[in-house]
Amino acid sequence: MLSDALRALAQVFSQPFRRVLWLSLASTIIVLALFGAGAQWALSSLPQFGAAWLDTTLEWIARFFAVIVIIPLVHPVVSLVASLFLERIAGEVEARDYAADPQGRDQPFFQSLFVAIRFTIVLIVVNLIALPFYLVPGVNLVLFWVVNGYLLGREYFELVALRHMDIASARALRRRHALRVFFAGVVVALFATVPFLNLLSPLFATAFMVHTSKRIGLA
Repeated sequence: MLSDALRALAQVFSQPFRRVLWLSLASTIIVLALFGAGAQWALSSLPQFGAAWLDTTLEWIARFFAVIVIIPLVHPVVSLVASLFLERIAGEVEARDYAADPQGRDQPFFQSLFVAIRFTIVLIVVNLIALPFYLVPGVNLVLFWVVNGYLLGREYFELVALRHMDIASARALRRRHALRVFFAGVVVALFATVPFLNLLSPLFATAFMVHTSKRIGLA
């Protein structure tokens, strides 16, 4: 698994993927900047109570909670934007490393977009539910890795598997190899906690899951 992860990481920065990498990064940064601008506007619209100490205290509290809420939302936003490019990444990895195997078929654009939006909503909702526990030192990182490891492993594995089979078969294959897929998802979640590299996590996850799926016999 470690060798596949290192292989996927190297591929994200390699020449065939570089154009997709920059397109994904630029799009993600623009979306996050707009999101941050919206949060700043919301903070500036807080009501004033006339007492300087009270207004300042409320502003700092609001900023603190804004940061706490935004951090778990970074990965879902990155995943949603990057979803526009993930089929291309999967296709490149298959063509480059598994040319002798049957090549997968790209999913229709609107179907891929619907799946990405649905997954983004699930990520946001689950992470917001877990948010109070993320504030507990010693529990937060482990919980983040476990929760998101399961979600990310399931989503990216099925993304790759759906290039070769229908949804029922993809889910059945994932369940048969649930433990391996979960630990592969945890690797992706670990990657997603590294600053700056987390912007690349969807591209890394897609390449990594192609290698993972081939290890368990996906042709």
